[in-house]
Amino acid sequence: MKYSKIFPVTCIGLSLLASSCIDYNDNVNPNEATEQDMKQDNLKTGAFFQQMQTRVILVALGGKLSSDYQISRNLSHDLFSGYAGSTLGNLQTHQQYIWQDSWLNSTFNEAYTGIMSPWKSVYEIAIDQDRPEIAAVANVVKVAGMHPVADSFGPIPYINYGSSNSYDSLEDVYKKFFRELDEAIDVLSPYAASGGNLLSDYDIVYGGNATNWVKFANTLRLRLALRVVYADAALARQEAEKCFACPQGFIESKAERAELNTAYMSYENPLYVIDYEFNQGDTRAGASIVEIMKQWNDPRCSAYFTAVDGGSYQGVPLGITGNLTRYQTECSHFKLDKYNSPVVWMSAAESYFLRAEAALRGWGGGDAKSLYEDGVRVSCEENGVATAADSYLASTTTLGRYSDPISGFSYSFNSNATPAWNDAAGFEDKLERIATQLWIATFPNGAEGWSIVRRTGYPDLINTMTNGSNNTINSDLGPRRLPFCLQEKQNNAEGVAAGQKALGGADNGGTRLWWDKKPL
Repeated sequence: MKYSKIFPVTCIGLSLLASSCIDYNDNVNPNEATEQDMKQDNLKTGAFFQQMQTRVILVALGGKLSSDYQISRNLSHDLFSGYAGSTLGNLQTHQQYIWQDSWLNSTFNEAYTGIMSPWKSVYEIAIDQDRPEIAAVANVVKVAGMHPVADSFGPIPYINYGSSNSYDSLEDVYKKFFRELDEAIDVLSPYAASGGNLLSDYDIVYGGNATNWVKFANTLRLRLALRVVYADAALARQEAEKCFACPQGFIESKAERAELNTAYMSYENPLYVIDYEFNQGDTRAGASIVEIMKQWNDPRCSAYFTAVDGGSYQGVPLGITGNLTRYQTECSHFKLDKYNSPVVWMSAAESYFLRAEAALRGWGGGDAKSLYEDGVRVSCEENGVATAADSYLASTTTLGRYSDPISGFSYSFNSNATPAWNDAAGFEDKLERIATQLWIATFPNGAEGWSIVRRTGYPDLINTMTNGSNNTINSDLGPRRLPFCLQEKQNNAEGVAAGQKALGGADNGGTRLWWDKKPL
């Protein structure tokens, strides 16, 4: 049943959609409701909070088009994660590592107009009304929405947002993420312990369930702790140990996973629209995800992709040229429903794989093998193929050679991993299994999938067929970041200069981020 007080996000104000990259002076018409009315039913905070939720992964809602998701996420993160391939001629540039300024601008702008600007309003109202629990849950959503942006560009304006437009180092931004999550969990835990609800009329993820918000925040903290393990191992372990000490624990089941719940709000799944409705279909499933799952006979293939002629699955490699029509007609679609396929921020399976890696590193006291296998089982359950999990986990099949039937392009996977766990394997072999299954379970969240690949080096992805980066990006490693956006370079040159200094390398796609420190 849908909530009766869902507020139309697009009524919040056109000032949030201004062309400038960051707007620090958002004044919103309260739609003639009195200040007392808004204080009583949380309308003022609820409307902005709901907007933030729909922008963590941008969805088509109230006039916002799926094309906004396409240019801000699909034509970068979804491609570089190996999850998608573009099939329209004028969309080939990013998958050939040639940057489009307008698309980079969109990635940056959507985050600041859709997350940071409404967050500022929510936070200030919550503090003014002495509602620290509202400020806390807004901070959790802010971190969930902004860490993919930081993981894309590196340094971003964040720590003093609202009073400064200077870029902060990625290390400092991450430390702020941890402080915000730590404080939010501390504030929200008493509400969770008492079974409390927060903004229940406006929360389109958990319906106001405070316990689930704490579980999500704690699991998100573990995601970010592992993200920094090669840059600051002590910080990573410190934050992970806080996660394991949290009484509410982690996301454990599909019912607890973080997603935009279609029972609470009707929206269009943007990936469906891009695949099935734009032109002849602007995107299809990527060759890397399809081929790895197909070679392993992964039972989730039938849940992720449509079959092509012959009943198998076929993906689109990056950098394709020539007859693109064949890729549109002969490659697998994403298996999605326009209105009923939820947009998932964090799966339940991810929680198990994060804990499996933590256990592998000697943190948390769990057993890596058990958590790994539980993660595969939970992922299969989340995707409706639970009965096939045990046979899949027994498979000792390794990855071999990929050949694109349309172009003839071929690639040999550099991997000895199998779905079956191997107790005798070394640390890296076990990490490869965990990271690869985490990557599979995270599909189709391209922003997170790309970060998994960059941080761990797994799985091995199929190289682009065409590298137009002028040797700034290594074909074997793929892009490591997005360059700073042109609008910011033009309108905030001093801030970007601070970001450039903090980046510590050239402003191109080959420069590795602060946390991207694993020897590769």
